[in-house]
Amino acid sequence: MTTAALYQSNHPHTDRPSKAAYIADKYAPILHGRILDIGCDQKFIAPHLPEGTHYTGIDVAPPADIILNLDQPGATLPFPDAEFDTVLAADVLEHLERIHAIFDELCRVSACRVIISLPNPVRNLIDSFVHNQSGRLKFYGLPVDPPADRHRWFFGAEEAAHFLTQRAARNRFEVEQLDHESLGCPLWMRNSENLLASPNITAGTTWCVLKRL
Repeated sequence: MTTAALYQSNHPHTDRPSKAAYIADKYAPILHGRILDIGCDQKFIAPHLPEGTHYTGIDVAPPADIILNLDQPGATLPFPDAEFDTVLAADVLEHLERIHAIFDELCRVSACRVIISLPNPVRNLIDSFVHNQSGRLKFYGLPVDPPADRHRWFFGAEEAAHFLTQRAARNRFEVEQLDHESLGCPLWMRNSENLLASPNITAGTTWCVLKRL
């Protein structure tokens, strides 16, 4: 599922600081006013926002403005309804066991839009085989030592799109734009049929903008 591209950027990104620059460039038209950044890490995006923006970052450790573990039972965002113009959750929800409850919270505190990115673990698994990583995934599997960070959900691009669309509708939001990065995957042919042509394998990270109805 890919809607018309209202928001675009060619800014390269290979780490968290460059991804923050990518987000700020791509979504500049809606990253102003009151911004809530869920999983803000080192607040990399804050310097890219226009002057006068009211920025609030939430994470499990400093330098976040609010320290909060959203996976704690019953945890909610400590704000009234529609407190922010735009809520950002980039590479966050897949780390949370309570993904459904926190998704609803993102919508609750947003007056206008929610920006969400989700990985495509299915594609990452195929890539790991193709690039001789023995099928191992960074955020999954069974490592010898307990990992400091891991994902809680395994899904493809089509399932991510379905989740975002349907869960948004329950919260009176609609998908304004849904697009993917890192498209493509090596061919795996059988009788001229590409067995890896499914969007669940060819589509990379899902980026989605939800707009309140």
